Amino acid sequence: MAGSANADFDIATGRSRSVNRATGANDRRLDVIGMDICLHVSKRIRNYHTTKVTQVERNLFDRFWKQVLHNKRQQGAVYAEDGSILRTYQQIEEERDLWRSRLVPFAAGDCVVAAMGNDPGWPGFVLACWDLSLVVAPIEPEMQPAQLARTLHLTQAQGLAQPNGVTRIDHAPIRWSGSRPDLLKITSGTTGAPRAVRVRQTHLLADCKNICESMGIRPDDLNFGLIPFSHSYGFSNLVTPLIFQGTGLVCSTDRMPRAVRRNLESSGATVFPGTPALFQALSFLPESGEFKTVRLCISAGAPLTSEVSLRFYRKFGLKVHSFYGSSECGGIAYDSGEDPDTRPGFVGSALGGVEIARFDEDRIVVIGPNVADGYFPESDDSLLVDGRFVPGDIVESSSAGFRLIGRISDFVNIAGKKVHPSVIEEHLRKLPGVADAIVFGIPSATRNEELVAYVVGSNAISRQILETHCRNGLDGWQVPREFHLVAELPFNERGKINRGELSKLHSLHRSRIRRDS
Repeated sequence: MAGSANADFDIATGRSRSVNRATGANDRRLDVIGMDICLHVSKRIRNYHTTKVTQVERNLFDRFWKQVLHNKRQQGAVYAEDGSILRTYQQIEEERDLWRSRLVPFAAGDCVVAAMGNDPGWPGFVLACWDLSLVVAPIEPEMQPAQLARTLHLTQAQGLAQPNGVTRIDHAPIRWSGSRPDLLKITSGTTGAPRAVRVRQTHLLADCKNICESMGIRPDDLNFGLIPFSHSYGFSNLVTPLIFQGTGLVCSTDRMPRAVRRNLESSGATVFPGTPALFQALSFLPESGEFKTVRLCISAGAPLTSEVSLRFYRKFGLKVHSFYGSSECGGIAYDSGEDPDTRPGFVGSALGGVEIARFDEDRIVVIGPNVADGYFPESDDSLLVDGRFVPGDIVESSSAGFRLIGRISDFVNIAGKKVHPSVIEEHLRKLPGVADAIVFGIPSATRNEELVAYVVGSNAISRQILETHCRNGLDGWQVPREFHLVAELPFNERGKINRGELSKLHSLHRSRIRRDS
């Protein structure tokens, strides 16, 4: 996996002048044609080098990166889906210089929003930003203009970076109170309102160490990077391990199940961080058989059902290890066991370096050096402060570990009685022929709210069968008023389903049908 290349990187054009490297049994073609970076190296880069020592001292990851660079300089670091090399470690270092020349006009503490997608330039870009004490705010590149405008306003960004350049934005400099962050993670948090989490490199380093040690991710592994790098899960499991310990990275964007299976094989990836939706889609492929190189599968973003876990294990012979984390603290818990038949939502025990304590009967508090400083622009000390974070999840604990039940905000009030949708979902999944289900509440004129169920099932499943099954195992008031059989559940690219948004869309669709009838 980690061969070497005699490669030069053309600073003037941002392109590689090298074409080949040997990797023992496999030859990988070194091809950086798609990089297309055109930079003018001017006196700015000379000015940077006069203050380089001071700036790099502020970059805590630089010490680890320097060791990686020493050990792996000419080896492949970032790969394409077909296994060809997109960057060697040396080329990442040279790309870091290129990004520094672009970012020199920004002042320390300025925020640069990064719409980079799953681009191979992420490691060099991040290192350059931290050299200059800039604050990075990763976002999805597909944001709609209105959403992007809100994000730029929220972060008070001075710049917008994309793979081929950076654009200045006319915002007043941020006057940071307390410790200046190195990263802003955009999240809805527990409130549903967009806000940013203030993260320093000390938090990211602690989280990266916890993840690599607890999951057994090694420097000689190759991570398959299909989950978005801009999300907390992708950044901590893919970007930081490359910088921290030299774990290679495959840049992938094709989420079609057959393409994912093919690219896992052709890239030679050994670690596959995914989501329940991805593992479910792969488990339904007609072809089966063990992967040639993948040894570790990780699922995060939403609770993993036992049905998906077992189906994937039977088809590919690999246990999918559930991982629980949050933007506010990174990794929280991990199921390191090898039994694929676990209860829905089981996430194992606390990661090494993380302490989990009870906040109240339903919720936990996460304590550790990985916990972020707070929210931005407004703090919320009731949830995140002084190395302590209270997630908005209902978490059940036992001697075996922790199990996610659902979000506190997802409770449904039916005529004064409250139920969490996960209770109905878990019961529906017990019915043979049901692959998955999502339940949510919609407004009701007579009962405050009523339940709706979307169910993925076989052709033998009908609405009557679903209703009968629920009446036989649930209280009458817990039986959904509506059952809808669907081909797949509406997961977003984070592998999550927002019940609140789904409720709005369903109610809107129902009102349109009534209007048209």
